[in-house]
Amino acid sequence: MSEVEEEERTGRDWARIIIPRVIRAVIWGFIMGGEALLLLNLPQLLPGMEEGAMWMEMIPAETTANLSYFFILFAGIEVTIQLLRGTVFPYALSMARSIISMILLVQMTNGGVMTITMQPPPGSPIPEGASIILTLDFQPVLAVILLIALLSVIKNLLQAVDYLSKREEEGPPPELP
Repeated sequence: MSEVEEEERTGRDWARIIIPRVIRAVIWGFIMGGEALLLLNLPQLLPGMEEGAMWMEMIPAETTANLSYFFILFAGIEVTIQLLRGTVFPYALSMARSIISMILLVQMTNGGVMTITMQPPPGSPIPEGASIILTLDFQPVLAVILLIALLSVIKNLLQAVDYLSKREEEGPPPELP
């Protein structure tokens, strides 16, 4: 495409470029956290679902809120990555997502030792006022997950360097839509 044709792009031409990118970004955002966010909040969204979701009443509200923030963050970063595809920014955003997820994972799990106090729902066979305390110690598993996330940061850094070196060889990039 010559420079004259590129300058004369119409709104329809820009729409053909931008709309598929936005659709792909929304789909990937849904895949990378949107569906889990939807499932986590489904009992509140649909009337009549409260009775069928007794397990949601057993999970503390703080844990549900933390998971919601985690999934919102993942979906938002993924949408941004897909919108900026073809630039160096997705690599930086992927590194940021890995670092933020490592921090949130350590914070949400209290360093790999989680203690959850669950109140039984009304009408259950467990006596009123009793609670279930569940303690999970998964520090070795958390260490492996953090190591994998660190490898993801290194991989994205190397991919960004590779992308920039290829762009330098090709010359200046064309303008983005």
